[in-house]
Amino acid sequence: MFKARVRESSTGHAQPSRLVNARSRRPLSQGLCLAILVCLGVPALYLYRSGLSAFILGVQCGRSTEETPGARDFSWDDITPSDTLEYTPCFAGFQCARLSVPLNWNATVEESASGPRAAIAIIKLPAQVPVTDPRYGGPVVVNPGGPGESGVYQVLADGRNLRALLDAPPSSPSDSGKHFDIISFDPRGVNNTRPRLQCFTDPSDQQAWLASLPDYGLLWHSESVTGLEWARAEALGASCSHGEGDTGILRHVNTAQTVQDMVQIIEKEGEWRAQTASKLVSRFHDQKSANDVMERLAYHPGKERIQYWGMSYGTLIGSTFAALHPDRIRRMVLDGVVDPADHYSGGWLTQLQDSDKILSKFCEYCYAAGPRLCPLYVNSSAADVEDRLISILLHVKEAPVPMAVTYQDGSHAGPGLVTYGDVHLLLLSAVYFPFASAAGFFDVLLALERRNTSSPALRRIVSRKHERATRSMPLDGNIPYVSALGSFQAISCMDSGPLNLTRETFKEFLTILQGQSRWLGLSWARNKLACLGYDVEAAWKPPFSFKTQQWANTSHPLLIVGNTHDTVTPLRNAHRVSTLFPGSVVLQQDSQGHCSHSAPAPCTLKAIRRYFQTGELPGDGDVCEPGIRPFLGCTAKEGGRGQNCVFEDAEEQRLWDVAIALADPFGLR
Repeated sequence: MFKARVRESSTGHAQPSRLVNARSRRPLSQGLCLAILVCLGVPALYLYRSGLSAFILGVQCGRSTEETPGARDFSWDDITPSDTLEYTPCFAGFQCARLSVPLNWNATVEESASGPRAAIAIIKLPAQVPVTDPRYGGPVVVNPGGPGESGVYQVLADGRNLRALLDAPPSSPSDSGKHFDIISFDPRGVNNTRPRLQCFTDPSDQQAWLASLPDYGLLWHSESVTGLEWARAEALGASCSHGEGDTGILRHVNTAQTVQDMVQIIEKEGEWRAQTASKLVSRFHDQKSANDVMERLAYHPGKERIQYWGMSYGTLIGSTFAALHPDRIRRMVLDGVVDPADHYSGGWLTQLQDSDKILSKFCEYCYAAGPRLCPLYVNSSAADVEDRLISILLHVKEAPVPMAVTYQDGSHAGPGLVTYGDVHLLLLSAVYFPFASAAGFFDVLLALERRNTSSPALRRIVSRKHERATRSMPLDGNIPYVSALGSFQAISCMDSGPLNLTRETFKEFLTILQGQSRWLGLSWARNKLACLGYDVEAAWKPPFSFKTQQWANTSHPLLIVGNTHDTVTPLRNAHRVSTLFPGSVVLQQDSQGHCSHSAPAPCTLKAIRRYFQTGELPGDGDVCEPGIRPFLGCTAKEGGRGQNCVFEDAEEQRLWDVAIALADPFGLR
């Protein structure tokens, strides 16, 4: 965890600080996050990333910022919401603000002025040059996904690496390359933004609710289990509906309202930019230079444009923004693309087309790598490697591994089991983040095949579950934010509901999903239950079906990025969304995992940097290769050989280090 103390410059921008190494980041949140996810039976950010980040199966793990430097000296409640952006130093090197916005952007002018408000929590990692510097590139807004992921956490966790990636490299001419602010926010109903959805009133009740989930191995396998899942979804929806009190937040958490918040953020950023420049140029001795700066940084009311990088569900926010405000695009990257037509219709049917291909590719890499590098190697074929993997998974489903649990100090804690649900969680982590998790997943499978109860990997699984129930989850104080417990369902339902779902239509849906993905279909089916228990509809939705283009062309073409085999946002979605935005280009990354950051790929990062720096798009049909593949190690031409790449060129190595940090967000490798 970074320790640097930050000095504030006369520009209000933080002084430069070093990159965050993934291995040193957030050990506390990793333990808490994994404990929660073991309980849920799904992995977190992004990782829908988000955050890792939990972005998995539409369910994200909310992470605390308690371990972030400066966190204990900062409280969002100390910031008074304002109609302008009034930043205050926070979290050792960042700036925070709370922007007051109308709860309902579709209300009349009079209603907006006097009606209820929301306070949007915003965080900024300032650029490494002052706003008056000609290299200042303005803010890049990022979103990690979800629905329900915290943008505040994303910037705290990955902001320095994102800034290092997008900024002009040190070798670029001093007067041409751009340097950006990195900005994000907690959307409505999420984490630090208020009003907050109140689905639970007590931390122990929330923990008990998580702990009572049936093991994933039992999911949908009987009418009684299906009835239990159905009732749990209804109960959670009813609790979230009634827990909002008189705030009215539930009807206003949908994506279209969040997009309007983003419009207000970029407008107020433009206002802040001009005001900050005015203060700084008052010190200039050359009036002409001062006038030139003020003209360049002038605020243009109603015409400010966004620079945006959205991942996973963040691409839905981006495509909705581009449809509603096509004239406000300066740069927009959609990375790991959600099909907006499917999302807004509540289909949940365009996500899993390539999911199972990822495990098949792992087995191909395993076979090619050989027995020294892959623990499940079979000397006959990649198909036989996959058969071995499937056999292990099916066996643990029928015969969980019993173990005695010990604490880290070696003391006895009690009995424990490694179940199919535990292993499925690791499977999901592997297919979402292959670079970080694939090799470790295969190590666990080997230990399971041998029923090796002394294996450190198996012992970690049972000890984490035990800690979840005893030590890792606080039972007093603030309720830990977990997006899977309300925000995900509320935002999804307000976007697509009401669905009028019946048990019969759900069974038909479940059959379709199982046909799409053997390994993810069952858990993904839970998303279809998002609207159960909710008794309200969104106050306002976008007037588009997203089946065809129903809006003007964007003011700058979009860059759309997709992996060859993405866990829950298949490449075909990227190509379909590209047809909605003429001039956009799809950049294919020939890798597995969720979103481009899941595999270190300098080619992709350079293309994204070039796009933000100059607006230049990759060539139509361009394909980027990752620099490393599971089991095979470094495949980059100039990166040497071995399980990691090492570059002689300092700039290439710097970019590679950023790629590694983003691909291994929990430092698992």
